Amino acid sequence: MADRQLKFLAIDDNQDNLITMRALIREAFSEARVLTATTGIEGIAIAGAEDPDVILLDIVMPEMDGFEVCQRLKSDPQTKEIPVVFVTAIKGDREHRILALESGAEAFLAKPIDESELTAQLRAMVKIKAANRQKQDEQGRLTQMVEEKTAALKAAHIKTMELLNSLKISEERNRRLITQMEQGLAVHEVLVDHNGKPADCNFLYVNPSFERLTGLKSQDILGKTLSEIMPDSKNFLVEKYAQLIKTGASMRYEKYFPQFAKYFEVVAYSPEPQQVAVIISDITERKQTEEKIRYLSNHDYLTGVYNRRYYEEALINIDRDENLPLSLVISDVNGLKLVNESFGHALGDELLKKVAGIIQAECRNQDVVARLSGDEFIVLLPQTDEDQTAKIVKRMKVAALEQSVGNIDFSISFGYETKTESHQTIQEVLKNAEDNMYRHKLYESASIKNRTIDLIMNTLYEKSSREMLHSQRVSEICEKIAAKMNFDQDDISQVKAAGLIHDIGKMGIDEKILNKPGGLNPDEWKKIQRHPEIGYRILSSSSEFSELARYVLEHQERWDGKGYPKQLMGEEISIQARIIGVADAFDAMTCDRAYRKGLSVHEAVAEIKKCAGSQFDPEVANVFIEKVLNEYPTQVID
Repeated sequence: MADRQLKFLAIDDNQDNLITMRALIREAFSEARVLTATTGIEGIAIAGAEDPDVILLDIVMPEMDGFEVCQRLKSDPQTKEIPVVFVTAIKGDREHRILALESGAEAFLAKPIDESELTAQLRAMVKIKAANRQKQDEQGRLTQMVEEKTAALKAAHIKTMELLNSLKISEERNRRLITQMEQGLAVHEVLVDHNGKPADCNFLYVNPSFERLTGLKSQDILGKTLSEIMPDSKNFLVEKYAQLIKTGASMRYEKYFPQFAKYFEVVAYSPEPQQVAVIISDITERKQTEEKIRYLSNHDYLTGVYNRRYYEEALINIDRDENLPLSLVISDVNGLKLVNESFGHALGDELLKKVAGIIQAECRNQDVVARLSGDEFIVLLPQTDEDQTAKIVKRMKVAALEQSVGNIDFSISFGYETKTESHQTIQEVLKNAEDNMYRHKLYESASIKNRTIDLIMNTLYEKSSREMLHSQRVSEICEKIAAKMNFDQDDISQVKAAGLIHDIGKMGIDEKILNKPGGLNPDEWKKIQRHPEIGYRILSSSSEFSELARYVLEHQERWDGKGYPKQLMGEEISIQARIIGVADAFDAMTCDRAYRKGLSVHEAVAEIKKCAGSQFDPEVANVFIEKVLNEYPTQVID
């Protein structure tokens, strides 16, 4: 698995887009193989032949649009597990997002494509494909195990039948073989009632393997009836034996016997009138393996609730008049992507499991709870009206507010709709439930994301108290520079906020590096240089912070193009990032470190003047020196 070459498939009717996509992918994944197709039909064929890790799919294409391509991919067992990312200029269009969900896509990328966002999305999709591939491998292994066990049982059955045929050869040899056979053998006398119908059975004979498999000893059961020895199974067995005696044909069946906590394959025949001989084989391991395969095919591997495949089948069966009123509840975990980017997917997975548990705990046995996609769950509530559904959803919300994962509070946005008339289509009901959920999400999601950003910053400050003071000072300097450059109040507030969280990406850096008393070695410095990109991924996971994400990504760029991570030059760098760059450098120069004493303000100003036009925007540097420092020297220094 680790040595497997990554493969990406880009489907777009525009050759220029494909060239750009290939270049961006190879820049992020230098060893990857990039496949391209200019039509949907060609892309479907390549996907089936090559099994790529991720498919990047344009929506607007002639002959077959991206939605139909995605539907065909997801309906084919060979390609349905390949993650599909729509590449589109209509990222915020809710109607298209719903169509994408219905067609089975995993994610969106907006044009023009941001390199960092593309890299983050592809890495996430590769993880999904790897998990799917692992699940398929496990299912294949379990299927092979079942086939092997079944073959072994068939072979044993053949041997048993050969053994029975050999009874005619030698009675002494027969007794020896029966005693030594692996399968259990029991012979019953069928007892009839006053109407001549089978009513019970006596145990006439059992071989040692029967004793071993059942735990019943011959001295304890011979001469006794099924009613005495196996009362829970007596009615079932007597019915089977009555059928056997009536037809005269042998029979085979599989059954779980609670008394023994085992599954047995049973072969029964009637050697003499009113007698039944049964041969039993322990198939518990095989049945458990089959159950595991069935479970994996119907359940989400992470949360344990049903998966999308089972939900789609269940919806068809539940959407019937006898289940009206039928309610659908759609839920979406707020801020999951932000949690994944900031605290890691392991914590995000714990969050999803917690959410699934909350939803499932408030549902009944007849309800269906399924995970539709990464952070979306759906609940089918048969024979449940709108008032009952509202109460169920309210209990789920209250339970979510009382839970947390680590130090992270979370919330779930819900939407629901009830089908009351048979003429209503289930797709219409589903769409109304989604619309309801999105309306709630607009204000619920923003609140939880803001709290999560605060938690991320506090976690960073716990790693390094120095970072807290540094961030506060940089924020104040940014605010003063923006005011002197005549920004309007909204823009001043924005750059102030960006200054406060400009180092949020250091959340992903080891605190031993952040707090190292001496200078950093080359490897440590390389890790530190990743913090703008980490910060960008954290902030860009939420639309509320998308603008701030850009400023954070660019705050280590230089005016002369020698900065990082994108080597932007001059006015290619946002003015907000150029302001943060000056504020960040000044505070870093004037603060003491364990391995060096900070520069004086005079020395730091000289350094900024020296680097204006190379490291720093000369205009921003001049405003800071001439207008901010001269007017607010004490506050800035403090």
